[in-house]
Amino acid sequence: MMDSNVTAADIFFGMFSSSVVFFKRHVDAINSLNVFPVPDGDTGTNMYGTLNGIQSRMSSASYNNLYELTDKLSQAALYEGRGNSGIILSQIFRGLSDHLSSHTSEIDFELIAGAIENARNKAFTSVAEPAEGTMLTVLSDVAKKAESLKRKNISIKNFFRSLVEEAEKSVDRTPELLPILKESGVVDSGGYGLEVILKGMSIFLDGNDPDNFPIVLRLPEGDGLGVENLISEHFGTEGEFGYCTQFLLDTSQNLEAIENLFQDLGTSTVIVGDRKIFRIHLHTVDPGKALTKAVEMGSMRSVSIENMETQSQEIFSSFEKKKTTPQIEISGRTALISIVSGSGISEISKELGVDLVIDGGLDMNPSVADIVSSVNQIRAGSILLLTNDINVIPAANQASELLSSEVVIMPTETQAEGLECIVDFDPDRSASQNKEIMDELIPQIKTISMFKSSRAVEIKGIKVDRLQPIAMVEGSIHSYADSLEDLFLKVIREELNKGTEHVTVLLGNGMGAEDIGEIENLLNRNIENFQEDIIELHVGGQPYYDYLISVLSD
Repeated sequence: MMDSNVTAADIFFGMFSSSVVFFKRHVDAINSLNVFPVPDGDTGTNMYGTLNGIQSRMSSASYNNLYELTDKLSQAALYEGRGNSGIILSQIFRGLSDHLSSHTSEIDFELIAGAIENARNKAFTSVAEPAEGTMLTVLSDVAKKAESLKRKNISIKNFFRSLVEEAEKSVDRTPELLPILKESGVVDSGGYGLEVILKGMSIFLDGNDPDNFPIVLRLPEGDGLGVENLISEHFGTEGEFGYCTQFLLDTSQNLEAIENLFQDLGTSTVIVGDRKIFRIHLHTVDPGKALTKAVEMGSMRSVSIENMETQSQEIFSSFEKKKTTPQIEISGRTALISIVSGSGISEISKELGVDLVIDGGLDMNPSVADIVSSVNQIRAGSILLLTNDINVIPAANQASELLSSEVVIMPTETQAEGLECIVDFDPDRSASQNKEIMDELIPQIKTISMFKSSRAVEIKGIKVDRLQPIAMVEGSIHSYADSLEDLFLKVIREELNKGTEHVTVLLGNGMGAEDIGEIENLLNRNIENFQEDIIELHVGGQPYYDYLISVLSD
């Protein structure tokens, strides 16, 4: 079935990497479904943090075959497990690793099915009180499906497609198994996360791009009214959600001794590990007792204590905020919405005529739900949405399919590109007419981003050192220099010598209004015949990029 163990390892790591990318697009949706065991809205965040942490640790890892790969993944997962769901996920990797290392036969469906079943067993034994209707149930159903397929004459692609289908059906059934899910109008968030991971793996096997593959998100019924009621009812009682407490414990004690020690100190207890390093997770009203016990057994690290009462209150407040969000009425005209990252860019966008700004966050990664809820605030003849990042385009397209209002997506790929398009926007034209005008403008816009490289890297044959200032254009290194000041001047000179019509410079990465005067002086001293009407300087407030430059050609 597979040529060699090395090939199998490459395939599996590709599947894993694809699942990380695909999962990132679902984080907010998974968080919105999180009501069990506590509605603290962090299942998606914890599972993605675990996956992303594993991937980061694996970036410098080497392996010769599938067995070595899964062992390293398992070790990375032990260190990176976050929250109840993330630690269960780490046990799934441990189960896969243990089975594969003890069955060094040819990779076939029987071996894969056995590995999934062992992963299921490991996950169940790590949870003090397993519950039906959770990700454990979904994992069990997937394991049973794998077992039924192990002697079928099908391709690896169809094998995983079948596992994905089973996961989807199992997630659909979770509300019937866990009453709190049904009452809240949601499916199990951890189970959904597992479904997404398997789907991301299947996408890789099918040769598709997990960053652009169409998605349909599972969201709470009734705009989350059931989740809101659940939290509201809790606040009317004297009960406490307590603290989500987790840490790594280095100890010479065995797993049984550790389980006995922590079994009465909290709920939702998950303990994993057996190689002198254990990952411990529990919910408790008094985390101090758990930490004191841990100190008696060994040394702790990576301690995390989160107030679940506060997390639930934040979710409840977000529901209340949605209720009071005013509607924006633009009758008979076209509304303009722009997705941005950076307070300065947000203000500039509003000043130029944007009706609603959607905060893309530090990573410019708004969820489909974020986009849908924002667009639903507007009543207009038509709506034009600027994406301003190539990675936002799939989510925006997906959102447009879920909206009843007419929304036209303008797939601007950078924030600088979006700002230039805003200048040409006319609310008296339809969204489609505005898009046609902007489509003609886009080829005349060049975006140059400048920042210090976080690591030594080689891109398309050009090597740069760690903290080397570089300028990028469309994923390629445009220029580099020894200092940001020298690089900035170098880029500006080059662009002005080409007969550029206009240059907009956005200052970010911590630079403020006080820096604009210094940069103007720098340009006056070093650029011959410097004209302020050709170069505009603004505080963009964008993260990561010291300078985000838009160049408009003649």
